Amino acid sequence: MNWQYDLLLTGGTVVTGSGIRRADVAVRGEVIAEVASHLPREQAAHVVDINGKYLLPGIIDVHVHPVYMDSVEDCSVLAAYGGTTTVLHFAYGRTGESLLQKVEEMLADGLANSRLDFGLHGGMFEAPRQVPEIPQVMALGVRTFKFFLTYLKQGWYTDDYQLIKAMDMLAERGGMAMVHAENGGAIDYLEDKYLKGPNASARYFNASRPAALEEEATFRAIRLAEVVNCPLYIAHVTAARSLEVIRREQAAGVRVYAETCPQYLTHTQDIIQERGALAKIGPPIRTAADRDALWLGLRDGTLQCISSDHAPKPKDPQGDFIDQGFGSPQIETLLPLVHDGGVNQGRIGLVRMVQVLCENPARIFGLYPRKGTIATGSDADLVVFDPQREFTIRAENQHSKVGYTLYDGRTVLGWPEASYQRGQPVLVHGQVVAEPGKARFQPTFQTPAPPLG
Repeated sequence: MNWQYDLLLTGGTVVTGSGIRRADVAVRGEVIAEVASHLPREQAAHVVDINGKYLLPGIIDVHVHPVYMDSVEDCSVLAAYGGTTTVLHFAYGRTGESLLQKVEEMLADGLANSRLDFGLHGGMFEAPRQVPEIPQVMALGVRTFKFFLTYLKQGWYTDDYQLIKAMDMLAERGGMAMVHAENGGAIDYLEDKYLKGPNASARYFNASRPAALEEEATFRAIRLAEVVNCPLYIAHVTAARSLEVIRREQAAGVRVYAETCPQYLTHTQDIIQERGALAKIGPPIRTAADRDALWLGLRDGTLQCISSDHAPKPKDPQGDFIDQGFGSPQIETLLPLVHDGGVNQGRIGLVRMVQVLCENPARIFGLYPRKGTIATGSDADLVVFDPQREFTIRAENQHSKVGYTLYDGRTVLGWPEASYQRGQPVLVHGQVVAEPGKARFQPTFQTPAPPLG
């Protein structure tokens, strides 16, 4: 029989960045063929009844680090468990390494091993060596590059000369700069003051990385980007003071985008004393007032994206705090935590959740409307989300090799039940069924569209 549709998802509530409606979604081949009420079931080769469930666009996580305990393949599996269908990885050129070579290696790794479609960012650890490689890397379809304004002692710091030079190159070639915005020199001094010697303690961690130094670096990066007219993306914003700067500059017409992450939206700095080095993240988790300001920033459009900043590193909670790595596993719980902490708590609406997890990431990084929405002609990247399923997050039911989660024991209401990528099953009844080798590389920032706030 010649079926009109290959797949029909019927009876669900479709949520996009434009609104909510009861509708069926039909898939033909790899794309969405139709979104309408009461589509004919008899014309579909496969029908899935999702009554009582939300149908969301596939989540797009634009901030993933597959260079620690979880590989490119691991990260794609973890993301799939959480309802993500597209990931943007950071390919890091560490000190002494060629950024071009590292991007080529991760691109090949992703095509061979990823379970999900993916894109790449270039990450600079040695800017004088790696900035000249930007044109060659961009030719591969990687058009966004991250620079560290912190980690001076580690040798990862990008000074103002190299930063504005890189921004100028990116502006001329249609790329975008991304920054980790904290003042590296001042933080190194404060680390020496607070985190060394016999009195060193996790309770001094935030004193060594105060919000003022995130605000300063955010302002400096924006000013440099403005001079050369380079689009700028501020990663993992944590502080109300940084939001004030970003909000003002956006109102003045500066092209600056900003994200935050679930750890900053769901925890306060108390978790650092409770969990020690397991909660050591840069920038740090801050106060309840900062957390509330981030939710406000999401509501008013100052923050356009939420991403995981998945950085699973081995840690010894009993060891020297300053010697422990920065970061924690976040990718698998991205969607459930944003839904539970945001939608269920009345902090953001369901449509805004889809904007900041799906549509805006696609728009900012040039993947829209192929990704990020549910519309005729878009890739059939879809998530069936059960808003009534209660799930208690525990280390033993998470899949990262790191073996811990900052959300151990937290119960959320709402969990992904199934997902599809380009019409093919990825997550079925809570199990990842996608195979490696079928993912497609997604070149970024080709035709960026303005984000929805």
